[in-house]
Amino acid sequence: MDVKTGATSRARLAVMEIVLFTIAAVVLYIASDRALNYVELRRGARFEHRSLIFFTILVVLAVVSFALIQRLAGV
Repeated sequence: MDVKTGATSRARLAVMEIVLFTIAAVVLYIASDRALNYVELRRGARFEHRSLIFFTILVVLAVVSFALIQRLAGV
């Protein structure tokens, strides 16, 4: 493998990684919103600190899913 082909291959992998993480982030945002809405619906009222709870759900899901993506992708 020559240097140019290797660099091109790494660049393509980097772009694919960015796309994958971006798609995952959008899906996690939607999942976090729906999870929070579901919990609030079951509770019967909105949480006082809704944005903090949403952020916590989003961060936990992001850390877990991004670690899983990195492990599966071998990054």
